[in-house]
Amino acid sequence: MSQILLFHHALGLTEGVRALAEMIEAGGHTVHLPDLYEGQTFASVEEGVAHLQEVGMDEIVARGVAATAEYRQASVLAGISMGVCPAFKAAQTVPAFRACIAMSAALPLNAYAPLWMPHVALQVHLATEDPWVKDEDLPLARSYASSDDEPDNPADLFEYDTAAHLFMDSSTDGYDEALTDLMVQRIHELLR
Repeated sequence: MSQILLFHHALGLTEGVRALAEMIEAGGHTVHLPDLYEGQTFASVEEGVAHLQEVGMDEIVARGVAATAEYRQASVLAGISMGVCPAFKAAQTVPAFRACIAMSAALPLNAYAPLWMPHVALQVHLATEDPWVKDEDLPLARSYASSDDEPDNPADLFEYDTAAHLFMDSSTDGYDEALTDLMVQRIHELLR
């Protein structure tokens, strides 16, 4: 079974992120939750984003990559929104990883290296009506997702019919249990 590093979103390591990790673990996997905010959580996106801006994305990414040294047995990276940045960085620069799961965000495949590592499977989960992703992240992910026309593209993209950015976090107002169950099922399929 897989060992996974799951990087949280801008609200911090919420109870909803912990609950998502437990759902993934129910498939027989181990999920590690590095706390990129060093214990702080926020009730609103505005507060979380303000904290992120204060700390800086470079520092958040550095904390995430540093966590890969602490959890050397992990072979899968996952990130939610802000957490996709350290997940992509580690997937592109640390050779030990075999899969990367991006939730509620997408980055260019060359964000941290010239090419996506060919041995790293990429799975992307995005809400189609999410104002944070629909205009930029969703078209980007569609451009590099596998399809019948382009089966050699590196990613599998799953789209969810909701506007909720954090639909997978049960501690937020946008939580959608059915969509979360479907997303976790797809994650389990990848991990198999």
